[in-house]
Amino acid sequence: MKKLLLTTILIALSAMSFGQEVETVSERFHYRYLKKEQTKEQIQKDNEERQRNWQEELEAMKANLAEGQRVSDNVKIEVQTEVQDNNLIISVAYETLVVTNAADDYALGKYTIQNSNACMLMCNFLKNKLEKDLAEYLKESTKVDVKITGATDGNPIRSRIAYKGEYGDFTDKPITLNGEPYNMTVTQKTGITTNGQLAFLRTQGVEHFLKTEVEPLKHTENSFQEFAVENKEKGGGYRRVSVEMTIRGAFADVEPEKTEKP
Repeated sequence: MKKLLLTTILIALSAMSFGQEVETVSERFHYRYLKKEQTKEQIQKDNEERQRNWQEELEAMKANLAEGQRVSDNVKIEVQTEVQDNNLIISVAYETLVVTNAADDYALGKYTIQNSNACMLMCNFLKNKLEKDLAEYLKESTKVDVKITGATDGNPIRSRIAYKGEYGDFTDKPITLNGEPYNMTVTQKTGITTNGQLAFLRTQGVEHFLKTEVEPLKHTENSFQEFAVENKEKGGGYRRVSVEMTIRGAFADVEPEKTEKP
């Protein structure tokens, strides 16, 4: 009888514990649903806070760079975030404040991200945000659109620049060049003979980094678009790269029936 009574008490206690656990999980699920169902005003307010915090983090990363990775105060890097139709849009770009005689970015004829401290900082910042702050939105079924713009200045290419094939060979690849559709060809055999090819390869450096170094993007459904710009002005401040990334459905509603308590 004592053994039976003890067993009954244990079962009762187990049932009580189980009931509390279900209630806790249910409450958490309900909270997540309410968070997704925020008003547009609250979503925009949260987004403004996100942008402020990210800009501060970006400035802190810039200030703490090692000696060989320094980005001068002449370079301003900005991050912008926007919520649009349940999508989260992230833009990261940099500019040279005083372009005259600027030497803060890519050297003439260079295209890998390692050739630009500002571009490296931008890429590492994106990696940090995508792998930490935004990881919950980057599931395997998530669609991510990435637009990368690479630019050159107006210095002409007077002799063929070797292309080492770091990103593969490209033949008639559809891109946008100076705002117009264009089929880009650049191979190890052709080398680099135009500023358009050089600007395109600068986009490929960033694209290669995002594909190979950012873990969540190895599992999402990604679409990349490349934009090459040949600036007429001369100076290092016109040799740069920018990124716009759209995480589709980041603020899509959770199905209502999943929030009902048992």
